Amino acid sequence: MAWYFSYVGITVIAVILYKLIDWIRKRIYVGNYGSRYILITGCDTGFGNMISKRLDKLGCNVFAGCLTEAGASELQSTCSKRLQTVSLDVSKPESVRKAFEIVKSKLPPGKGLWAVLNNAGILGHMGPPDWLTVDSYKNIMQVNLFGLIDVTMTFLSLVKQEQGRVVNMASVAGRISIAELLPYCTSKFGVEAFTDGLRRAMYPFNIKVIVVEPGWHKTPITSRENLVPLMTKSWNQATPEVQATYGDEYFKYCCDDFFSALDRTGSVHPEHVVDVYEECLLARYPKTRYAVGNDARFIFLPLQSFPEWISDWLLFKSDPKKPLPAALKKKLNNNNSKKD
Repeated sequence: MAWYFSYVGITVIAVILYKLIDWIRKRIYVGNYGSRYILITGCDTGFGNMISKRLDKLGCNVFAGCLTEAGASELQSTCSKRLQTVSLDVSKPESVRKAFEIVKSKLPPGKGLWAVLNNAGILGHMGPPDWLTVDSYKNIMQVNLFGLIDVTMTFLSLVKQEQGRVVNMASVAGRISIAELLPYCTSKFGVEAFTDGLRRAMYPFNIKVIVVEPGWHKTPITSRENLVPLMTKSWNQATPEVQATYGDEYFKYCCDDFFSALDRTGSVHPEHVVDVYEECLLARYPKTRYAVGNDARFIFLPLQSFPEWISDWLLFKSDPKKPLPAALKKKLNNNNSKKD
């Protein structure tokens, strides 16, 4: 048994050393913040707004991309003059090009961008796949994927000047799909693929490309006030045949208990994502991939490694309140009646 305890002891020491090194690594920052220029998209609210304010307090020079005048005004009134807002709709190429010219003109001569943080994103239409149309996918792709790619490739030359970094907001939903969030998941799978390929392409240029994969976090974008209309819109565009297949009970579940199930496993600490953003942007030795939230690290990522039949069964059984679609329930009742 002595060999067993030796191996256990070596394993424990190795884990402790890894954790210690990881703790030290996170705390070695690049410094010289006054010379760092960072572009962030989606700064009107949520994570983008929070990280813009934090970086401004640290002394970084932030270009905060805002979709609305109200979002820009709020940042301008609460931050220093180092933070400059830029009108930016990532879904429109002409807006991205205009933002590039503005940012380039405001940079000091010969200076590039230390980082681009692609934070902008939307949830888009929700509901089972047969409630949706191809436009449900196109609309969200235009922001979450094509807009992210457009911003990255447009500003990449400025990042190369500084040998800086690109940080992309993906999601744990880009690693394992949820049936009721399929357009969102599809867009985030695309972000994962683009980020992986870009990271390998930028390796010889000494540019770090990092992906952030949060789980479910309670923010304005995930509030019931925002989500229920999205689900309702998907239901209303479904054909009468599809609505009859699922039934009102299933629709009610999607507008109520489905979101409650996400909330039960999700995080009430959006600042954890902001902490990770800060590390991605300012740590000297950032990781290439960050899963954020207990649901991401301890539920969804482990599910990804299971055989599909196990993960499918677990996801289907994860919410006992989830009803069968009306057509299946009717068929099941008929079969039971015949047996009786």
